[in-house]
Amino acid sequence: MSVVDPNRMGVVTFQAFIDFMSRETADTDTADQVMASFKVLAGDKNYILAEELRRELPPDQADYCMARMAPYTGPDGVPGALDYMSFSTALYGESDL
Repeated sequence: MSVVDPNRMGVVTFQAFIDFMSRETADTDTADQVMASFKVLAGDKNYILAEELRRELPPDQADYCMARMAPYTGPDGVPGALDYMSFSTALYGESDL
């Protein structure tokens, strides 16, 4: 409460509430949300291709992902498929890159 009512007036302005919520939710992506985003970029596949990353992301972000994504080994994979699922969980400390 002291963050949104530092003067302890018992009143929180709407702007203070909006500022607080913006700060609190700014970094709340989860591995599941990141995986869902990659799945959209990949056209609903369980893997993503380098050309899809290059087409959908800025060059530096695509390069970062491609350098860190492991090859996809699922039965539905194709040559050059990348594993965005393990990459996403590793970003959030749920597994190792």
